[in-house]
Amino acid sequence: MKAMTFNIQHGKDFLKGNIDLKKVADAIKAEGGEVVCLNEVYGKGPHPHFTAQAKEIAEYLGYEWHFAPAIKIMGAGPYGNAFLSKYPIIKAETVPVPTVPRTHEGYYEDRCAFCAVVDVEGRYLTVVGCHFGLQPEEQVECVKTVCDLIDASVYPVVLMGDFNVTPEDKVLEPIRQRLKDSAEMAGGNEATFPSDKPDIKIDYLFYSPEITLEEVTIPKKIVSDHLPIVAQIRF
Repeated sequence: MKAMTFNIQHGKDFLKGNIDLKKVADAIKAEGGEVVCLNEVYGKGPHPHFTAQAKEIAEYLGYEWHFAPAIKIMGAGPYGNAFLSKYPIIKAETVPVPTVPRTHEGYYEDRCAFCAVVDVEGRYLTVVGCHFGLQPEEQVECVKTVCDLIDASVYPVVLMGDFNVTPEDKVLEPIRQRLKDSAEMAGGNEATFPSDKPDIKIDYLFYSPEITLEEVTIPKKIVSDHLPIVAQIRF
């Protein structure tokens, strides 16, 4: 099966500037993503751009979905992460990341993770997705949150998302102690941002040791401001 992570920048076409959810869905379909983590997703709200984006993309694909709002933008609507699955979602939850004190200048934003269990033809898989904050103390809390979810899972785990850190950052060490990094395979350590001229890797796909990674690619198709990661896995 194929796992895929994709920061979709609320469906904004990176080249044209308009919101085009069909283009996002077409990219997922073209790459064969079957369990998909999406970051920067709008939910339904009073602003006309704030539609139920996870539901709309899922309906294009014929998938099940879970929207995990992290914040509510005043006068606009909810904003967060989403999970799409070709396979039945047995359960899914939204897990807030603890808010850290705003002790210095810089952009802070409350974050969340989602944790879902899917039934892949009789085998259960836990999928965790998160979009890390920009401040180091936020990133520490995000790592603690996802590690708690990894430790609590009785099934193999795939962890995906935009982590806003580069591969050498020590904050990722607790995750690396638990899971394998798809970047260790050829093709998985390429830059993911910005999509037109990628020069840094900040998007990741980790997986349990009992999962076999058969292939990983970072497709060079400009849809969002990030490039997706697509992994062929077996468990």
